[in-house]
Parts: sequence; structure tokens; C-alpha cells
Amino acid sequence: MDGILTEKALEGFLIVCSRFVDEFGHHRTEELANIFRTNNAPGRQALLSSLEYMQEWVGGIERYEKKYPVTVIPPKPAFPQFKIIGIENLSDRLFRVLDSESTVYPTGECTREYIIRIGRLPFVPRQRHPVRRSKPRYHWCSYTAWSDPESTRDALQILPEWSDCKLRVTVLTATVKRSAYVAFNGDRQDPSNSALKFYKYYYEPHAQDHPPYIGGGAQIALEGAPVVYAMEQWDDGSQEWKLIYEGAKNAQTKTST
Repeated sequence: MDGILTEKALEGFLIVCSRFVDEFGHHRTEELANIFRTNNAPGRQALLSSLEYMQEWVGGIERYEKKYPVTVIPPKPAFPQFKIIGIENLSDRLFRVLDSESTVYPTGECTREYIIRIGRLPFVPRQRHPVRRSKPRYHWCSYTAWSDPESTRDALQILPEWSDCKLRVTVLTATVKRSAYVAFNGDRQDPSNSALKFYKYYYEPHAQDHPPYIGGGAQIALEGAPVVYAMEQWDDGSQEWKLIYEGAKNAQTKTST
């Protein structure tokens, strides 16, 4: 942090740092440099502001320990949501990859047609509280638009059975500057203990279960229903992305709801 770290930011880091430790005990705190792009001053300031915001949102480490104790019986782990303050200073846009045949829950409407009709991604719940005891739902996005679905799948560690990665939407960060979070991975249930629900929640750009994928693509989680600036679909015939939707010209001034 080049000498700009404050006591408040350090306390915020102590609240979220355990989320950067994987099941093998390896820490991934260096990934904060990729998420916040700390190679420049705006990125370092965004990380500082986000850590300070975390401390304020939770109420400090002492309140965190008192209000969100980790218990064993019944199992109640505590999982902080790391909000990104200043996402609009890190990149002007984010990319959300979807399966081209996906549908919107619970209506079953084609996601592609829904976005064309509504102009937004389907709604996911907003995070009203700084700490969760259940796995949240987000739109996972990246800073990068890769050249084809295969490269996208490798970089984001997406298995073919999860998505064909042939639909891609662009979201302007100016429209989600109050709705962005660090994207943590979570396991809903311990396979060795059926009573322990949602037992892990950590940052892992390289998945452990399919090492051939290169991984490492930084991901950002968005809440609500972000405005879609543009949507592209992969064309197998021409082997390129085709623009199939352009949002309103005033999309830069809208905020997700």
C-alpha cells in the first residue's frame, strides 16, 4: 500500500483476510493486486477505501467477533462480503459470460430474450448485511473479454457442463459503482458432514478440481439487476463475436436496481 495503509483499513483487512486462505492453507492475498489493480494510484486508493468501508460496515473487529461468532452447534460460520469501493476507477466496463441456452428463474424465459426485452441482467438479491451465513447469489463478471468461448472458459475456470460461454454482456462500471464485490467461491455443504451447511467461502482463481485449466482471471461479483450496455453472441460459422443488442445511449447514467 506504499505507506497509505491506515489503522481502519488494516482492521478491515483482518476481517476479510481469512477468505483468501484456501482449504490447503495457502493464502491468496496477493490476488488483491489483480482485483484492485494496485499497480497504479487509483487502484491502491480503491483498495484502501474498500478496506475502510469493510471496517465501518461491520463495525470493527470487536463488533464483528461479538455479532457474528462462529459456532459449532448449530453450525453458524460468518462470511464477510468484501464490497469494492471505486470500481469505476479500476475499469470502465465489466463482462458477464452466460450460457447461450440459459433461462431466467423462475419464469423459464430465454436469458438472451429477457435482456433484449428488459435491458438488464436478471435480478439477484442485494447484500443488505455485511456478513452472510448462507451462500449469496451474484453475477460473476471479469475485466477481460477473451477472444473466444474456449479461452474464456479456461481463464475463468468454467466447466463445459456449467456453460458454453457463448453469450457475453458488457456492463459499464459507472452504473454499478455501489454494487460490486470481490467474487468469493463457496461450498454450500460439507460432503463429510451433511449437517454443516455452507462451510467454506474463499477466493480461488485457480480451481482445485480441474487443474488443466489455466485460471487466474480476476472476477467481480455484482448484485441487483445491472444495466446491460451491450450483448454479444459467439457465431460458430464465422468464429467471432456478433453484437446482438445495444443498450440505451444513456446507460452510463443509470444505476442497477
